[in-house]
Order: sequence, then structure tokens, then C-alpha cells
Amino acid sequence: MPINLQKTIIGPKVKIEGNITLEEELIIEGRVIANRIDAGNNPIIIGLGAEVEAELYGSEIIIYGKLKGNSFAKKKIILGDKATVDGDLYAPLIDIEPTSFINGRLYKK
Repeated sequence: MPINLQKTIIGPKVKIEGNITLEEELIIEGRVIANRIDAGNNPIIIGLGAEVEAELYGSEIIIYGKLKGNSFAKKKIILGDKATVDGDLYAPLIDIEPTSFINGRLYKK
């Protein structure tokens, strides 16, 4: 019987280059270089060891690893412990842990 987890996981030993569009939750644990990653009305999670270069679009964006690019969330953006972001954040709610780092601007929309 097939299992439908309704999420996509990019593992730590995977490197992807190119645009990504999906309609389910996205978990990134590897290296991704793209112009745009769009999860529609679903969350994007960047894991602790992940490195992402892209503009992110999703309902929620949760970052634990490294992101170079702007983030656009419909609900909220969370920067976890030791997250590193080089880009602007756009969301109605932005939660930043004191041990995370951001080089960019925050926009409440």
C-alpha cells in the first residue's frame, strides 16, 4: 500500500540546482541553489545542516540552517537557534531566536 506523507524531504547528501515548485510541506536538509522555491500554502523547513540560496515562498518558513535570499511567508517566519539568514524577511509574524543571525530587513505584511 503506498504511503502519502504529504511532504518532500531533501536529504543532507543531496544537492539541487534549479527552481522548485510544490504543493506540500518541504523539508530541506541538504544544499539547494535556486532562484525560487515555492511551496504554495505549505511550510518550508530548512534544517540545521542545510544551506539554501533562493527566494522562499510558503505559508510558514522555519529556518535552522543557512539561507541566502529573501523569505515571503503568508503566516510566519521562525529563525531557530543558530540560524543564519542573509536576506529580507516578509511575514505577518517573525520570531527570531537570540542566538540566530540575520543580515537583512524585517517587513511585517
